[in-house]
Amino acid sequence: MSWLRRLSRDRSSRGEQDLPMPNRPFSNVDNQQMQSPPYKDTQYSSTFNSQDKLQNYRPSTAGEPQYSTAHRAPVTSGDASNRHPMSTMEPTPDPLAKAFNDAIRPFQIEIDDLKIKLEDQSSKLEETTYQLQQLEDERADMHAWIDKRGLRADVPPSIAQAMNSDPTSAQTLNYQLDRKMTVLNHDLHRLQDSLSSHLPTATFATTLAQLIPSIEDLAALPGGPSLAFELIIKLGGNLNSHGGEEGWNNDADASSRADFYGRLDECMLDVVRLRLAPGNGEDPPWQVARDAKRLEKTGAFLRSKFALQTYFPRSLEAMKRGIPGGYE
Repeated sequence: MSWLRRLSRDRSSRGEQDLPMPNRPFSNVDNQQMQSPPYKDTQYSSTFNSQDKLQNYRPSTAGEPQYSTAHRAPVTSGDASNRHPMSTMEPTPDPLAKAFNDAIRPFQIEIDDLKIKLEDQSSKLEETTYQLQQLEDERADMHAWIDKRGLRADVPPSIAQAMNSDPTSAQTLNYQLDRKMTVLNHDLHRLQDSLSSHLPTATFATTLAQLIPSIEDLAALPGGPSLAFELIIKLGGNLNSHGGEEGWNNDADASSRADFYGRLDECMLDVVRLRLAPGNGEDPPWQVARDAKRLEKTGAFLRSKFALQTYFPRSLEAMKRGIPGGYE
């Protein structure tokens, strides 16, 4: 232990700068600077101190990757897809919007159901419209078939009411009644010619009187009174063409003819009242005086030729009262 104390005294007696430097290896450091290290930082430039130099010569750790900002590889779509999912997460929904959507969801469902029902109803409506159009076409064909054969006056009232809704129903019914009257008159003449004996006037009157209800129906249609007026006059003339001398000279035939003309006068009186009614829409206006003179002239001929005393007396009187300015 005595040698150790001597060694300690020898070192303390020497200066510290006389002691030899330990033999240690230094890498990547300038030997000249390490052999004579400066004792003051002021010996270096203020722009580059020992700390900066030490950072520049800092050795890299083994296995640590070297990063450089000089050259960077471009970001590809693969790199973007490999990013952390938190970087592409959608923003948190608004609680107010979520509450609003939840509140209207039942009403939206009900609206969707109503839309579906509306589409179903629309399809059913289209189908019903198509079926209705088919029925209307069939009805029109049936009415045309009836008119073609002149059977309108003989159809049931329900069918006649539907047919009379046509604006031209009055003209159509008038044509068919006129045709039917002509056919009946021809058949009666043929029947009389096939017999050797005289047919009573009552037979002719009863057959022709079947047309009076149809003429009354014609008078009730728009534009029908003027047409019915002419048909009544023609119907009376058809009766006058039957009977011959025997039909005009016996009392039974004269009574049958008077009854028939009485029915015609009642029907004609209703027609005259319809034609004289204000706002009847008859175009051109009815020339009442002209038709009144025509009836008077025909009645005078029948009185002188066949001793027919009455020919539309009440109808003629109503016509004279309805003449503007009086009848002359």
